[in-house]
Amino acid sequence: MSVDPQAAEKAAVLAAYAGMGAAEVRTYTSGTLDPEVERYATDKALADIKATLFWYQQRGTRMKGQPAHAAAVESLDATGDPRRAVVTDCVDSTDYDKVDKDGNPTGAAPAGPRRHVVTSRLQRTGSGPWLVWSSTIERDRTC
Repeated sequence: MSVDPQAAEKAAVLAAYAGMGAAEVRTYTSGTLDPEVERYATDKALADIKATLFWYQQRGTRMKGQPAHAAAVESLDATGDPRRAVVTDCVDSTDYDKVDKDGNPTGAAPAGPRRHVVTSRLQRTGSGPWLVWSSTIERDRTC
């Protein structure tokens, strides 16, 4: 049996990705920016979360439930500075829907598949933490 020499680094990448995902869900279900978001997300990923939160706030909507994830590290460069990683996730939003401020559904469920590939890029500089720099929902790719 061979041991993956990058197992610990991959685990740290997935922990950062999961941390951002959990803080993102708390943000969208509460209607306020969870302080943990900035611990895991930066750059475009952070800007996208803030923009989505603003969109929900303007419409008086929130999210209810939890998406399901099946994330894996697709690539990892642990030798450079910054270190870089790509995470590919199959996100299932079947149990994650928009509701109004009272928790009532805002209409029909979205048309089309509720499972999409999400590709996220992470970086780590020096001894700093892994941070999600971008996270893109590939709406034309289901999983």
